[in-house]
Amino acid sequence: MKILVTHINPHLDDILAIWLFKKFHPEFKEASLDFISAHEGNIGLENTTDKVFFGVGRGKFDEHKGDIGESAGSLVWRDLKEKKLGPKDEIELKSLDELVEWNTLIDTGRIEIGKYDEFSVPAFLRPLDNTKESSRKAVELGCEILDRVLKVLKRKQRSIKDWGKKVEFQSRFGKSYAIVSENISRDFCRRQDGDFYLMYNPKYKSVQYFTPKEGIDLEPLYKKLKEADQEASWFLHHSHHFILCGAGSDPIFKHTKLSFEELIDMAKSV
Repeated sequence: MKILVTHINPHLDDILAIWLFKKFHPEFKEASLDFISAHEGNIGLENTTDKVFFGVGRGKFDEHKGDIGESAGSLVWRDLKEKKLGPKDEIELKSLDELVEWNTLIDTGRIEIGKYDEFSVPAFLRPLDNTKESSRKAVELGCEILDRVLKVLKRKQRSIKDWGKKVEFQSRFGKSYAIVSENISRDFCRRQDGDFYLMYNPKYKSVQYFTPKEGIDLEPLYKKLKEADQEASWFLHHSHHFILCGAGSDPIFKHTKLSFEELIDMAKSV
């Protein structure tokens, strides 16, 4: 039986190391878990073909043996890539690189969370009651969280790729971009250099107009859209910073009849 071992009350880093190993090492996908005290792990424990230690044991995947700037997760990830066990898909590979870097920065104290520390993943993930059963539940929860984080990061990488197909245009709202993409979100747009964005999702045929800039009011555009396409489910957010026609929370919305080009023209015409 294959066994993966870390210390009782594991950190996010130890959970990430286990998650990566189970995800990509073909011999350990169904491995069971075990937890030992940190004191026992400090003595020095040898990895075998059936038992591997993470964050304990002073072995290959324990950064405490003197791997400054590393984490158990980064050591595992490097080993998996060296053995060509990582994913072949470029999007997933870049996403995992970013996930591992984020974890290592947290684990080595190079990300300052500040007054919101209690809301961070590392804070709520550790059970702090020092039992094997609670440690096992923490790993299960951590793995589910990491699965979801990976999905978010893969969407980010796809958004970066999609962004290369953007259309730039001028409108009264300032520097404006329009993009056809299933992935690009308002959060992604906030990190770009524009003043105004049009996002069209071809999968759901949904539309978003968005501005992150204070002082811009999208109500005039909303009124034009309502006049031009009265049957569609246009919605002006109370902030007046975005207009929607379709959203994940509204699966039965009425699609706009306007084409992508006509949606751009509507913004230009305000």
